[in-house]
Amino acid sequence: MLRISMFSAVLALGLAACSTEEPADELAGESSEDGEAGKGDSAAAFDFFSADPDIRACSFDARCGGFFVSRPNRTSTICGRGSQSSRCYVDALDWSGTALPDSVARGYEEMLRKGQKLILKGSIAPDPADAGSVFAVTEVWLPRSETGVTEGVAVLVKDNGVRCIQAPCPSLTEYRVNSNRYATITDLDLAASGADERALEIGSSALFEDGVLVFGDRYYPQKGAKGRAANQFYTRAPVPMF
Repeated sequence: MLRISMFSAVLALGLAACSTEEPADELAGESSEDGEAGKGDSAAAFDFFSADPDIRACSFDARCGGFFVSRPNRTSTICGRGSQSSRCYVDALDWSGTALPDSVARGYEEMLRKGQKLILKGSIAPDPADAGSVFAVTEVWLPRSETGVTEGVAVLVKDNGVRCIQAPCPSLTEYRVNSNRYATITDLDLAASGADERALEIGSSALFEDGVLVFGDRYYPQKGAKGRAANQFYTRAPVPMF
């Protein structure tokens, strides 16, 4: 009986230890539920891309000088003419769909060529002259932390209008970028990215508009609460008004 009791006590302790472990991030990792862009994208969480300049030395017969684009959260991207790859090569960026003045668009492109980690929204399209492909940009998203890193799950966070008498309150919805999956959260820690006060103000305001694009990790600040700690966050670049 003693041996059984001791085993039971050890088992109970083991179960108790397991029960105190924090739940896994339900938006981490790819899933068959991610899907692709379509009519169900009411949160506008699809078609986000990172873009890296092609810094290879050019040769006479090689395509070069463009950009490599890839989708955050996804291991593959549909390139021009239906092929798939972890990243796709585009010969140029087409800014005509952004309504940005040419000088502003050129400034963003120069930032990308200097290694700035902007996030672009748009699509890959065949070049009008059938000479390769272009990335048709529709939105530009700017990083708000000078020291932030694009690590963790990428989510688009928006205020969902829920208001509570007491905390914690699930007043935010996070949509996994380039996916149909989402979750409600009570807390968003943008300061964890190292952003300054002005950037934090911009991020907080954006929650009520286009949302905040966050690269971060799940955390649990208190019982009944669930949040996202930002490693980096982005807000949509405004279109200058004339």
